[in-house]
Amino acid sequence: MKYIDIETELVDNNETVPVMISLCSLRESQMITKEFMDNYLSLQEKKYYDELKYEARKVSYLLGRISSKRALASFLDNDKQEISIDKGIFYYPIIKNNNKNLTVTITHTKYIGAAAAVKEHYPIGIDIEAIDINHVKSIKSQMTEQEINLVKNCQWEEHEGVIAIWTIKEALSKSLKIGFLTPLKIYEVNSLDCDNNCIISRYKNFPMFKAKTFKLNGSIFTICYPNKCDLMLEYSTMENTFNKINIL
Repeated sequence: MKYIDIETELVDNNETVPVMISLCSLRESQMITKEFMDNYLSLQEKKYYDELKYEARKVSYLLGRISSKRALASFLDNDKQEISIDKGIFYYPIIKNNNKNLTVTITHTKYIGAAAAVKEHYPIGIDIEAIDINHVKSIKSQMTEQEINLVKNCQWEEHEGVIAIWTIKEALSKSLKIGFLTPLKIYEVNSLDCDNNCIISRYKNFPMFKAKTFKLNGSIFTICYPNKCDLMLEYSTMENTFNKINIL
């Protein structure tokens, strides 16, 4: 497994709010040693992991657990195996024994996982999707006319813009802790400020949020955060990090 942690921050007026983002990559669960598992998974988590039957589910579970615990570790004094993450009723991650008022958001593709941790006063959400042209038709069928026009006027290739719209919506759904349990039109994107590798976007029905989207090596990564804040995360940082952990 490869992993890298990024320290960044939200700026709220004159207040600086630390944000930790952790990315990791893993192709096969057999690559994880027992010693590594002992450092990251609690006894209960190892028991759950051992009961998983399918390789893809094992990999996604490890990507989620390891990236989230690494993101949280810089805020907590606990060993990583002592950090316990549960699921809320709408399947958003909950940090148990959370005496420092933290929140964590998690995402993964087939082989790459990411998590971001911050004070729970600042709701954020992240999403990462592989740039797969085979998914464009189905995503586009769920986009509004305005979103289709936004993509046409963006500097990105159409398939990249379509996938970016999806990540922008999913990141918002995670910020709200409800996922895609409502019609997707509610998450409609109404502006895209594009350059070659980054998009700043805003939402029609949720003006209190905005999102920053990066086009990386074969993937699109989006982080959604409060509109009143500035996110001090640059494309060069994400590009360098992603290239180091990307095993594809």
